[in-house]
Amino acid sequence: MNIWELSEKAEYIADKHQRLLAQWQQYCNTLIQGITLSKAKLHHAVGCNPDDSLRFFLFDHFVINVRLAEGFNSHTIEYYVEKRNGEDRVLIAKAILDDHGQVDNSISNRDRENVLEHYLEKIHPVYESLYSAVNSDTPVSMVQLQQRAQA
Repeated sequence: MNIWELSEKAEYIADKHQRLLAQWQQYCNTLIQGITLSKAKLHHAVGCNPDDSLRFFLFDHFVINVRLAEGFNSHTIEYYVEKRNGEDRVLIAKAILDDHGQVDNSISNRDRENVLEHYLEKIHPVYESLYSAVNSDTPVSMVQLQQRAQA
């Protein structure tokens, strides 16, 4: 392989990587808008994070963390719940983001309503666990949240 062939491949890789990152940023913007502009009372507060993930504070006790999975060219969106202090992170769901801005091959990352609906479906087990615990006056454990998410 000569330098020009290598250069072409490097440009292709860089272009594809930039497109993926642009699609991820679009997804983040759409999701934030969906949550902040929603009239539904979701009890989410948007948090700032220095890395490339989203943080939403849920009932001021839990953090929902949404990020691209580690690894170069990862197309997997991971949804975690953790305690506000950063302890006990639990993976609750995954989704796929393609180069064309489709989430799970069916939702445009520009469609605010559908992105929000998709996100809420992904974190639904967290709300179910919290509702069940509050309804039965029992404490919530991260193990319960993980088990409910995996069910």
